[in-house]
Amino acid sequence: MRKMTGFTAAMAVALALTGCVSTDDALLKTVPVGSGTSHLKPYDFVACAKAKWAPMDARVRIYALSSDTQAVSIPSGGMTSQSVVLAIAQQSANGTGYTIYGDVAVASRYVATTHQCD
Repeated sequence: MRKMTGFTAAMAVALALTGCVSTDDALLKTVPVGSGTSHLKPYDFVACAKAKWAPMDARVRIYALSSDTQAVSIPSGGMTSQSVVLAIAQQSANGTGYTIYGDVAVASRYVATTHQCD
């Protein structure tokens, strides 16, 4: 019984750690609400976006989708819930290209502040 409890706890932690990427899949299938380019590298861009978004919602999270793709998002509930706003940043020839996804009514204020990182 004790081994099963440890295994169950380990699985719960593993699922929680992978939750950030999997919960944003549905949002990535929607029409983007904004996009742009930044002179910053992807990691620096998402750090800038996080700093701009944090005063509007303290639950901002940053994570890597791949070695050259970073994401910054606002979860709808807990830190592993689906995002309501998501910015994907990828390396481009002149810095970073980014795309913002989310509900237009909610995401519009995040789009405006994200452009401050251009």
